[in-house]
Amino acid sequence: MSQEIKLAKSSLFLSAFLWGFGFVAVEGALISGWHPMALLAARGFIGGFLLLLFSYKRKFWKNKTMLWEGIKAGVFLTLGFVGQTYGQALSGPANASFITAMYVIFVPLIGAVWYKYKISIWVILTSFTAFIGVALITVQGSLSVNVGDIWLLAGAIFFAVHIIKLSQLSRFNDSLSLTTIQLFTMSAISSTFMVITNTNFTSSGLYYVLYIGLISSGVAFFLQTFGQKSLESSVASIILTFEAIFGVIGSALVFSLLIPTQTWIGGILLLGSVFFLEAIPLLNKKRV
Repeated sequence: MSQEIKLAKSSLFLSAFLWGFGFVAVEGALISGWHPMALLAARGFIGGFLLLLFSYKRKFWKNKTMLWEGIKAGVFLTLGFVGQTYGQALSGPANASFITAMYVIFVPLIGAVWYKYKISIWVILTSFTAFIGVALITVQGSLSVNVGDIWLLAGAIFFAVHIIKLSQLSRFNDSLSLTTIQLFTMSAISSTFMVITNTNFTSSGLYYVLYIGLISSGVAFFLQTFGQKSLESSVASIILTFEAIFGVIGSALVFSLLIPTQTWIGGILLLGSVFFLEAIPLLNKKRV
């Protein structure tokens, strides 16, 4: 394994780690009294401003096509985070970590509908396994479904659409500028909803918000962009799903949460289906 590949994989693992503990920071901010839309407005602005320090020399705002496409991608990103943040507020960081990972499952399914791709039997089987995993996580003893988990599923779907949208933007070859545009778009949309709903910022838990903005939305995006330059997307996806594991471990450690056995089993099934789905192309490639 070359030094470049090792560095790329290390970058993605670190990115997954930072995102995983981002669930912990979001939980801390919500507990401190941050409204989900205020949190999204802050994380978008802080992360966008950090990346702007490195991307402003590129004068990306002069490329009207890229600017518009970046804004559209930012809308899907915002919808994904809205589902994730509201869902976590109602369901907790452990469920949010596991269910958010379903975006990897939704990508091929949405691609099949959107671009008329054929779905293999393996995709059907892994999707069914993922469904069972999510059912174990979301369905409580009374056979009732947590509303927060519905928000999380919606967020995972929009994240999947966002990933598909980003694949169309690779032609611009400027991930840094596109990420900057998307984060500022998220901040602008969230700020607009804050004005409409008369929602205010709070000074409590600012260290959580700074972590989310600077680390989860800034540094982690840098690491992901750097890592994916040298790795196939299938390999990168497998590594990035570790954010779910890091999120649950971080939640258990920081908030002393007792994760039910049913949730662990569901999480293992969900992550196992993700790994299997992403490993199929690699196995087929080795056989050729």
